[in-house]
Amino acid sequence: MFNRLGRITTHHPWAVLSTWALITALGLMASFWGFGHGDLFSRLAVTAPSTPGSQSDRVAQLIADEDTGPVTTVVVSGIPIQHNLPDLVAFTAEHRSNFSEIDHVVSVIDPFITSPAHPVPDLTDPHNQALLSTSGDGFAVVITAEKQTSDADAKATKTKIDEAISTFTAALTEKFPDAQVNAISQALVSDGIIALIQSDLVRGETIGLPVALVLMLVVFGGLVAAGLPLGGAVISILLGMAGIWASTFFMDFNSFILNVVSIIGLALSIDYGLLVVSRCREEFAIELTRRGLPADGSSLPDRASTHTLVRAAVERTVRTAGRTVFFSALTIACSISGLLVFDSPTLRGITIGGMLVTILAVLTSISVVPALITLLGVVLIRPSRTSRVPGLAQLTRLVGDSSAEEGFFSSVARWVHRIPWAMILLIGMMLAVMASPLSGLRMRSSFIEYLPDDSPALIAHYQLQDGYPALATPQIIVAAKVNQAQSAQLVQYLTAQDHVAHVLPAERPLADGMTEFGVHMDTSDPTGAEVSSLVHELRDHDPGYEILVGGAAAMQEDFAASLADGAPLALLVVAVAVFILLFLMTGSLAIPLKALIVNSLSLMASLGATVWIFEGGHLGMTPTNGLETYIVAIMIAFGFGLSMDYEVFLVARMKEYWDAGLPNDRAVAQGLQRSGRIITSAAAIIVAVFIGFISGQMIAIKQIGVALAIMVTVDATLVRLLLVPATMEVLGRWNWWAPAPLRWIHDRFRIEH
Repeated sequence: MFNRLGRITTHHPWAVLSTWALITALGLMASFWGFGHGDLFSRLAVTAPSTPGSQSDRVAQLIADEDTGPVTTVVVSGIPIQHNLPDLVAFTAEHRSNFSEIDHVVSVIDPFITSPAHPVPDLTDPHNQALLSTSGDGFAVVITAEKQTSDADAKATKTKIDEAISTFTAALTEKFPDAQVNAISQALVSDGIIALIQSDLVRGETIGLPVALVLMLVVFGGLVAAGLPLGGAVISILLGMAGIWASTFFMDFNSFILNVVSIIGLALSIDYGLLVVSRCREEFAIELTRRGLPADGSSLPDRASTHTLVRAAVERTVRTAGRTVFFSALTIACSISGLLVFDSPTLRGITIGGMLVTILAVLTSISVVPALITLLGVVLIRPSRTSRVPGLAQLTRLVGDSSAEEGFFSSVARWVHRIPWAMILLIGMMLAVMASPLSGLRMRSSFIEYLPDDSPALIAHYQLQDGYPALATPQIIVAAKVNQAQSAQLVQYLTAQDHVAHVLPAERPLADGMTEFGVHMDTSDPTGAEVSSLVHELRDHDPGYEILVGGAAAMQEDFAASLADGAPLALLVVAVAVFILLFLMTGSLAIPLKALIVNSLSLMASLGATVWIFEGGHLGMTPTNGLETYIVAIMIAFGFGLSMDYEVFLVARMKEYWDAGLPNDRAVAQGLQRSGRIITSAAAIIVAVFIGFISGQMIAIKQIGVALAIMVTVDATLVRLLLVPATMEVLGRWNWWAPAPLRWIHDRFRIEH
């Protein structure tokens, strides 16, 4: 397959590139225009992770079925009510119609509604008190629209409400200069998160791509070679977004998946592109040397001979490095596929997006990049003009991709071989210390916390929670099938629980004869330990009738429980799949087993360091109450995949030398020498890309970026350079051993590298 692919890319490079250009253009149109069906951002969902069939999911569905329509709450603060009552009555009477006259708006309520019989509002009325701040300096306006089946009508109504809020705000602040106005609705929260995701995406790529280009310029010593992996990355990300757009017609995708796809797409495309370009430059040097020409390309044969040389080098690159990156993509896909075990639409969407961009990254690296190299071969062979930049040539020789048979990395391998057991113990202890914070890991899912602190919707949310008890979102929602007497008993029971401030039965009934009860607690963290504890207590309580416990904390507990239930099977699926793939690649039992153990240690150390950074507020990060639950699952899946990526790069080269007849210690040293610079260079570039995403505002993406940056750093240094050579020295020839029946299986089904 790879022989044929190599011939196609070298004999028909323009056809290959034209095909990709056409597909990319269509993908761009789909993502940003949508062919009349909405662009990608408009088709993404913004929801907290849920567990289908769980109690929290059933409660959420019961409430959603009874919703009359979207509600927008405008929260006004900074106006002493009693001192300004007449002016407020007149002002709201004048501007209330701005909302009520909007099509599809069914009600507008505020505490200052009057009638001929009651020209002065009764602020002691419970309905009016619910709309007045407990501090006495604010009020709320609640606007309810009817539920609409047309997305276009719903968006039009929301736009008109937003415009009316802006008009209301401008007029209010003109009359009351100290007034502040914030608004919240499900749509406003969703729009705020989408806007944040877009800005973080632009910021991450604006920082990450130029930094990656500069670092690859240092690695390759030339601008053209440096740009090739990034070209593949851009195509992979754009087509990944288009693939997600197409998939939204069949399932829901959470909005933050775009950032995840960008992070993984950049990481893998840089990894694969770097390996392919580096291997091709190595093949160029071999071909030139074989023809008696300088390996640095300073002297070339005639044009026809040079073209033949380029074709031969590119075809061998696709046949060797192409197989390696393809196999690496298989192992990453297997790692990501473990998320499919979990019964979670959020994780299922992330899995599809991750596997899609992984496939695209490997396809571009073994087709687009080789086709470009075929066309630009002479430019890549000859010394680049950028090498004339003072210091760049020396820096490239020091850390670049080209290396001799002997050098820094082979020296490191020989040094490690002299003290393998000491190195294993030392690195093992370091990884254990890094992993120790995992004992205090707390996982949480707080949807509203995705918004930045200065978001008007988040400010309005906290204002309602602190100053409007009747409008505040309850920490726990109980749905129970009760009669009137049982309802009173349940309220009494709920009120008696620790940290419960008050319980508000809903005025409307739910489906299936259920009644809704809002449990408001005196805790500041809506998904904290006190709330989670009460969720478990209520679920353990058996009152003799059906009772369901929902709300944000319950949803968090259900999601965490589903992860815990599915984790053993997910880990087993990943371990078996990766073990089989590594065995088919190496013909060894020891290497797959060692890879699973070592990569797991590396992953645990990285997760532990991430917990220490975020829960402790270290290294300039704002302290959090835990890691996002779904983020932990993503970290494990993608982190393990990236770790396996480097394992494949390293072991593939070692296996080449072992198959060539070198003894184990020399095969390890030569393999590390040839792949070490690529692994460390790729790791440095990827960490720089991750830092670009860490600079954003969305905490979930920060956590992913930090965790993967730590994992890549640890894996490319402590693990690949020190721990792996030490373990391979200890195992010796057993690295490559397998019993006869398994050797027969390997010979029959081997994956060439």
